Amino acid sequence: MDLSKHQELIVKQEMEHLEAFTGLETQNRYSVSTPDGNPLLYAYEESGFFSRIFLKKNRPLSIHVIDNNKDRILTASRSFFLFFSHLDIQDETGHKIGSLRRRFSILNRRFEFEDSTGKIIAEMRGPLLRPNTFMIYNKKEEEIGRVTKQWSGIGREVFSDADTFNVQIDSNKTNRDFAMLILASSIAVDLDFFEGE
Repeated sequence: MDLSKHQELIVKQEMEHLEAFTGLETQNRYSVSTPDGNPLLYAYEESGFFSRIFLKKNRPLSIHVIDNNKDRILTASRSFFLFFSHLDIQDETGHKIGSLRRRFSILNRRFEFEDSTGKIIAEMRGPLLRPNTFMIYNKKEEEIGRVTKQWSGIGREVFSDADTFNVQIDSNKTNRDFAMLILASSIAVDLDFFEGE
């Protein structure tokens, strides 16, 4: 599936009733659709129960993304970390297409996009004064994508950490692999900044 053909995606975390009532962190699940509600993909977390309880946001995990035929589209995985997460992304064949590496920054929240060789190809920055918006820039400082957390309603915001993200992709400046990195970045933003709120 070539996500670069879609200029906008909605990534919606599925609400877990057990988590809402008990406060215990469950494995994350996400649906990916077009803005008009047409389902495209489904993503689910694979992680250990005890790592979710004790390591919380720093836990090792894998996020598997599948299409409507249950064929794997990509896998994003990370190991345990203390301060800055690093998410490796593989395509449906298991070939590494790139990674997202969180970096230290005082003035904003920052990720670097790396290609399969480790070369930095883009950067995502989330200004502190706009806590729900993350802009993605290529090496020429052109904005080529954006991830924005949307208001989910009082019930979802208060009783769960299930979030909804609007993902914008400049299809003229991205290819298939980079569009998958942008999709993975929306999940990385959720895991690093909004989980457990």
